[in-house]
Amino acid sequence: MGLFDFFSTKRNEPVRPSSVTRPSSTSKREQAPLRLGRVSNPKKESFKVSDTKEIEKNLKVLTKPQENEMTFYCPIRNAKIYCHSVLIDKLGDLTKFVISSIHEGHTIEEICALTQMGNTTINEELDYLIRGGLMEDDKQTLTELGKQYGVLIKRFSELSEGIDVAFNTFADKFEVIEEDQLVSNTESRYILESHFIPALTRNDNYSNSLEIAKNQIESEMPFCREIKKSLYSTVRIEGTELKYRPVYLRDFSRGYSSENEPSVRIAIPYVMVVYKLRYKMADEYRDVMPRISNINEKYDDLLSDKAKLLLNMVAEEDEAETITVYINTITGQLIRTNDDLCGAPNDPAVYVLDTQPMQLGLDEDHCKGLYLQEISRKHFYQLRFFPYSRMEV
Repeated sequence: MGLFDFFSTKRNEPVRPSSVTRPSSTSKREQAPLRLGRVSNPKKESFKVSDTKEIEKNLKVLTKPQENEMTFYCPIRNAKIYCHSVLIDKLGDLTKFVISSIHEGHTIEEICALTQMGNTTINEELDYLIRGGLMEDDKQTLTELGKQYGVLIKRFSELSEGIDVAFNTFADKFEVIEEDQLVSNTESRYILESHFIPALTRNDNYSNSLEIAKNQIESEMPFCREIKKSLYSTVRIEGTELKYRPVYLRDFSRGYSSENEPSVRIAIPYVMVVYKLRYKMADEYRDVMPRISNINEKYDDLLSDKAKLLLNMVAEEDEAETITVYINTITGQLIRTNDDLCGAPNDPAVYVLDTQPMQLGLDEDHCKGLYLQEISRKHFYQLRFFPYSRMEV
């Protein structure tokens, strides 16, 4: 009589027939113990529920992460950058005039006529330039260094009103921004705070001002090392923000645990899920397993091999360790510990991403016949800094 036929025909406690003899202890010992491994094939093709450590290597996120984008607004102030040179600062006005005039192709006679100065004064300037390596001995031709001085004086004259730039008060840097990249009205929730200290802007070479100045100065020709080293910049920044620059954050996998440059602090949602491993084969009979177990305690010889196999399955499930994982609900990344996680942040300066639904599963190729049963879940957050330099414009 099969076990499940027995359940369908008997409602009371079964009575053992007198003709049925109880197996001897010897015959019991000789019976091969029933082990749960491969129900249909004794060769090991997948894992038992007790192989928790190995099964954890075959976890996979079944839910495809959704695309996320956050838009932030950097306050912008109008600013000007002025470029200077220590070498040019040392030159007098007459010396700079002579250099620039010769560089533009004027003769010494024309220079004398324009300045109404005597030959003696002009010759003294020419001798000074020769000693400084800026003019050839013929007093007509500038040396290569002198030509570079001439270009530099010309560029300084052209940029005497300053280089118009935008100053990003969040990033604490100067930027060349087209007007159509700026907006006037925006959501105050996503306006980023200023990071710069106004008093420090009076220092030479503030932030990246010198880099921008050099790019402007060297647009016509590259300068020699001596002149490059002599350059320095000063800035003037207006006192109010009139417009904002939108920047976009789309990659939430590249955050940092500490802030080394102007950054946005974002709380990345995680979910902690606890799972129990289950055998698919046992699911159909879970409702009757208590009755099967009760019969096994009293009349184990009445159970079929399949019933005993099911009992072994359930026993292994109960003894197997639970699996606890932490899932990044934005990227789908799995981590094993909550050392870096916290509860929901209360800091208004922290931007909190919405939790996305995530479902975990097993690699069917290696974990045939098994599945994960969710026991509990709890939400956490990971605080990360996303630098301005990684944002898209």
